[in-house]
Amino acid sequence: MDWHLLLFNTTLLLAIFSLALAIYWWATQPASPVDERLKEINPRVSQELSPPQVSKVIVEHVAKPISQLAPPSPRNVRRLRRRLIRAGLLNENAVFIYSAIRLASAIFFPAVTVVALIITRRTFDTSAIALLLIAIGFGLYLPSFVLSHLVSRRQRQIVRALPDALDLMVVCVEAGLGLNAALQRVGREMELVEPALAYELMITNREIRAGKPRDEALRNLGDRTGIDDLKSLVAMLIQSDRFGTSIADSLRVFADSLRTKRRQRAEELVSKATIKLLFPLLLFIFPALLIVLLGPALIIMYGVLSQLAE
Repeated sequence: MDWHLLLFNTTLLLAIFSLALAIYWWATQPASPVDERLKEINPRVSQELSPPQVSKVIVEHVAKPISQLAPPSPRNVRRLRRRLIRAGLLNENAVFIYSAIRLASAIFFPAVTVVALIITRRTFDTSAIALLLIAIGFGLYLPSFVLSHLVSRRQRQIVRALPDALDLMVVCVEAGLGLNAALQRVGREMELVEPALAYELMITNREIRAGKPRDEALRNLGDRTGIDDLKSLVAMLIQSDRFGTSIADSLRVFADSLRTKRRQRAEELVSKATIKLLFPLLLFIFPALLIVLLGPALIIMYGVLSQLAE
């Protein structure tokens, strides 16, 4: 296989994928705070003053037609929407944009590979077919891999900030605030520390204020994030509210257990670090060290054996 061609194709594919991500960010970026405030004051004035949104034009005329070329099943749409929500992509058109990006990457990446093969005047032999299959797999699975990475990163951020949020919630409840007011206060205070957790708490508060039962809003919080610790917290809050036990005591016990669990996770990562360092040590450091130490001896041995052979 021609490694120069492989390097060229890989660089070109990464450039195209970066361009697709930039277009996606541009299409789903949040609206201006000025426009949102004008819309709250007077919707008619805000529509007259705000310029036409280019992102809506892109979604209507580009993303939706492309995504309709291979429409997913309703079950896959629900699963994809759940993954997008867990990644923090709550735009109503996120499913269409993601489907369009995945379909476009599955088409354009092999097309770029074929064009590169034609430009370099390569025949379609076994190596070229293998490279084309790699490009197809790259185009199909890279968007899903990036989405999974965004989901896991956001979940790690929420899990890392959850013990501190529980400590603050304990203080709020012991100060006399109710559970709804405590959730609202914690969400406002955690906005600068961890925006993802603050945003989830803000959505829960809005659902409660909109008239949804608190049990259902809390269950939506656990389902929306997909974090086991948060689901356990929701179950504990629902049980405490149902049976009339002290929420402050339950929160304190749960916060202590969660802090212990976080320390155990840190100790586990430290224990795994020695094993993870073994692979780069064997692959990169040990061969170089072996060459430096045994290289001169091998050269001398080669010279001596050459003289003996003569």
